[in-house]
Amino acid sequence: MSSKSENLTENPVHTEEVYDELEKLISSVDAEEKELKMKMEKKNSNGTENKPQESNGLADLKNENELKNINELEGNSVVMKNENGNEEKKSDEDDNHLEFKDSQNNSEDGKEELELSEMIVCDEVAGDSDEDDNKIEVEATNANDKDKYEKDTKKIKKETKEKESNKKKYDKKSDSKSKDRSRKEDSKRVDKKRSRTPSKERSSKDSSLKKRSKTIDKEKESKKLRELDKFWQTVRDDPSDFIGWTYLLQYVDGAKNIEAAREAYDAFLDLYPYCYGYWRKYADYERKNGTKENCEKVFDRGLKAIPLSVDLWIHYMGYMKSAYPDDEDMIREQFERAVEACGIEFRSDRLWDHYIKFELECKQYSRVTDIYERLIATPTHGFLNNFECFKDYVKKYPKNKILEAVKFLELRKEVLAEIKEADAKKNHGRKIDSGSDSDEMADPMEQRTKEENLMKEKMIASRIVIHKNTAEMVALRLPYEEMIKRPYFHVKPLERSQIRNWKEYLEFEIGHGSYKRIVVLFERCLIACALYEEFWTKYVSYLESLESDDQEVKDRIEDIYIRACTVHHKNKPGINLTWALHLENNGQYDKAAQILDMLDSVSPDKKLIIQRRINLERRRNCNDRVCELYEHYISTANSSLTSILLTIKYARFVWKMLHNTDRASEILLAEVEKINNVQKSSRLLLQLIEIKMSDNPMNISAIVKLIDSILTMKSIEVEQQVIFAQRKVEFLEEFGKDILLINRASTELKRYMKTYNESEKKSEVIDTKT
Repeated sequence: MSSKSENLTENPVHTEEVYDELEKLISSVDAEEKELKMKMEKKNSNGTENKPQESNGLADLKNENELKNINELEGNSVVMKNENGNEEKKSDEDDNHLEFKDSQNNSEDGKEELELSEMIVCDEVAGDSDEDDNKIEVEATNANDKDKYEKDTKKIKKETKEKESNKKKYDKKSDSKSKDRSRKEDSKRVDKKRSRTPSKERSSKDSSLKKRSKTIDKEKESKKLRELDKFWQTVRDDPSDFIGWTYLLQYVDGAKNIEAAREAYDAFLDLYPYCYGYWRKYADYERKNGTKENCEKVFDRGLKAIPLSVDLWIHYMGYMKSAYPDDEDMIREQFERAVEACGIEFRSDRLWDHYIKFELECKQYSRVTDIYERLIATPTHGFLNNFECFKDYVKKYPKNKILEAVKFLELRKEVLAEIKEADAKKNHGRKIDSGSDSDEMADPMEQRTKEENLMKEKMIASRIVIHKNTAEMVALRLPYEEMIKRPYFHVKPLERSQIRNWKEYLEFEIGHGSYKRIVVLFERCLIACALYEEFWTKYVSYLESLESDDQEVKDRIEDIYIRACTVHHKNKPGINLTWALHLENNGQYDKAAQILDMLDSVSPDKKLIIQRRINLERRRNCNDRVCELYEHYISTANSSLTSILLTIKYARFVWKMLHNTDRASEILLAEVEKINNVQKSSRLLLQLIEIKMSDNPMNISAIVKLIDSILTMKSIEVEQQVIFAQRKVEFLEEFGKDILLINRASTELKRYMKTYNESEKKSEVIDTKT
């Protein structure tokens, strides 16, 4: 409705012409209807009516009836009866046709007018039959056949009564139809008047329709946004919900909102970059709804994320061939990229086939030969079929086409030498006429065919050795390949047999394969086993074991850590701590600190992460940062034991590294006062005594005073008194000079021991009673 109203408002002159034409059409229909009503009224008043000039064939029917009456006047009474019978049948058929037409309720005005015209024709035919019957009656009286005529007239009267009743019914129906038609016409006129309202009113109505359509569109858009938020909320709550992500992507594919689709695809593929099928879908979406540049960017990102995906490469090459059909060099360059990236993948045969097909279409037969030579030397799943295709190819095309000029001439030279040698052996012992020319005697076509066949055989024979070597390589790897049931990525766990097979396959390849084949197998393994940390660390260990200064190996190690720690194992401490050590080893302290900081925020209670973080700052001489971290972790420790251990380490750092014994003692005493329990803080107190003993020169009286203060603390127990009294005696015996002080310490220890033994006996008595 909105579109129609907009069209009307845009072209008001055209609408006025349309309305004028509609008025003319309606007036013509009204005139025809009036004529039909006049005819009906005349027919009802005068009975039957003769119409000599009709366009519907009534004049012909009247002439036929006059001929019939002439035959009846000649005395053919039998014929009259038959004709009467036929007329009766005809009238019955007309009546049935009338009833059938009345039963059809069609709402269109043109069809109703057609029905009315057909009804009138049928009634006029019936009127003509009545007039003929009257003429027959007069002639029959003259022929002295009154009895038969009276019987016939009775029948005709009955029939006329039935016809009159049918006409009345029809008149009622036609009146009702005409009333309905008049109502429709009135409603049309009203609509016309409404539509012919002033332009201001029409514009206000149209604007209201536009506003209504805009509000409807806004409601639909808001509804879509609410549904999209629901799908997003699911994956925000649980980013590992793989099925939730698939539902989100399915929704944005059909929502026709390119920005929402890009956001969803980017977020999903950042988490799961090994899902090559969704890279394909994303590229196809950009191809349909976005731009060519964006589509190619998506392909580049996908091929960088999963370069061993044969399916993704084939899909990409199909796109490039359709997007750049005339640029053979560029397409060939992309095929080389694909073969270089995953050409030695065990299931890469289809990619090679596409490359060969492309070069055949370009009629670059020498390039096809080079591709086949590389392919038959590569151990792939279809190595047997590849060699058979190569043989068929060599047999099909001339050798001067499938070989480069230099190679072709070299091969032909070898073949000609062999032919000459064979001919020499064949003609050995024969005397050849000096004047005869063997070249002229030989058939050129036969000679060329012989050369072709020999070149073909030499080309195939020279590759058989390579094919056998390839077959041996495939035979060694085929048992492991057949055990791989899931070579693609999925969040579901792998079976133990699959994990064991990957480990054994990697060990075999490391022992027998080359560097490139080992790397490709590791990359294949990581696609299927991306969620298993052990394979990432195994890959890094292999590369580090090479002890190579090659920058490519170093870059690969860095890339493995980035993929493992930023995508697949963000929150796992093991490989992230290893990465931090690797970065620190390469002098990248800031990056290492960032990784440890991230791990600390993810798992703040890990003691190993805390210690690694502090030691990293200590190793790069950031002592202030070390103190800050110690104080932070001591104040936020989740247990008293953790707090005590960190305090002791902090005091040792200040004591040994900063050479500040007073500050170290303060750190320990502050923790002792906070705990306020000698039994729990005994390790702190012993460390405090050890720090005091490290003074140079040693202050014996200060150490004895410290031990005495510990022995008199309110929270100390008898067992702890024995321990510290014993420590006092040992210290004085080793470093003390006053024997009286030593004896006094020994007596004190005996008193504590006695108290401790008595408390132990009491506890034993209590235990026996209970």
